[in-house]
Amino acid sequence: MTPDNTNANSSSDATYHASGPVKSGSGHPGRGLFWLAVGMVVVGLAIIGVALTSMLQPQPLPYERTTSKAEPASYQAVTLPEAKGAKPDVERVEWHTPNVRGPVAASLIMRENNGRVVPLDWQNFVTDPVFFADLSIGEVSKVMAAIRKHVSEDAVVLSWWDLSRKIHLIAGRQAPLDDSLARGLQIPAAWSDSREAVQREERAFWGKTATKSASDSFSTFIDALANDEEHGAEVLRSLGANSEVFIAVHLSDIWKLAASRPNKIGIAYRDFPSAGLAHGVIKTVRQWIADKKMTFPYAIEPIGNAVRVHYFTDGSSSNTLLAKLLPFSESNPLLLKNFELVYQHRGFWIYKLRGAEPRMSTR
Repeated sequence: MTPDNTNANSSSDATYHASGPVKSGSGHPGRGLFWLAVGMVVVGLAIIGVALTSMLQPQPLPYERTTSKAEPASYQAVTLPEAKGAKPDVERVEWHTPNVRGPVAASLIMRENNGRVVPLDWQNFVTDPVFFADLSIGEVSKVMAAIRKHVSEDAVVLSWWDLSRKIHLIAGRQAPLDDSLARGLQIPAAWSDSREAVQREERAFWGKTATKSASDSFSTFIDALANDEEHGAEVLRSLGANSEVFIAVHLSDIWKLAASRPNKIGIAYRDFPSAGLAHGVIKTVRQWIADKKMTFPYAIEPIGNAVRVHYFTDGSSSNTLLAKLLPFSESNPLLLKNFELVYQHRGFWIYKLRGAEPRMSTR
């Protein structure tokens, strides 16, 4: 999905000859040049007008979104809330692009009573992630069950807005963060020319029900993740409203943070085909890291029939709180001063924030 840009240049020469006296009114060459100039000005203005009109027109979307009723078997692995005894209303949303057979991405979603869209899983059918990283419904079910086990109903769970919605809907825990701007969506490079149109469309789809206060708190959360551990922890405590606070993060959050704060995070990745031979591909990855003389931290993630290496492109990125909470090569959750690891599964890491115990009631 890489667009090709081709530029073509053309030139032409014109020669004008005149000789002998010309009587008035008999086609003086100067008059012809005058009308030629007028014509060129008119054509130029018309071209400018077309260009301005094109700029003012909304950018076309490079995809089409379709929605259909999901088959119950596709989400039977997760326990979903029922509305007055009725079966959960789950939809399957697909993103299609021209000249590509099948969807480039798909998700099972539920809509809460206020219309808020909750992505239950995510499937990418192309190499570059489309908006979100891959996430199976079984994985979601396991993590939500762990949150119900480790987090009390009175506690607060802080996480990226899409995970917050899952925690609220499926785990039934307090997850107050949300975002009307749907920040962190990963837009494929092939859609870069339509980035504004894509962001506008997806923000309308994902973010239309989020309140301003929740979005403002989410901005504070992003800033905390981009800060160092000490200052970030202090900010997160302020979002806990005197409750016990837990932090739930996923490896893909580093890309969401990079999209939201590009001046704070420099991140890249490379995929290595594995063909099911885990030992061989890990050896290849380590050799690539050695050959590259990589000095910045990296994280290794199995994805399907490949292994993806996420690596920082600068030293300051690894000093952020989020980098410390995730499994990068220089991170150690046991050495964190302000966070206690309570659960880990694949790309998910859940911590309890130390020093954030609820205040005792005086009544």
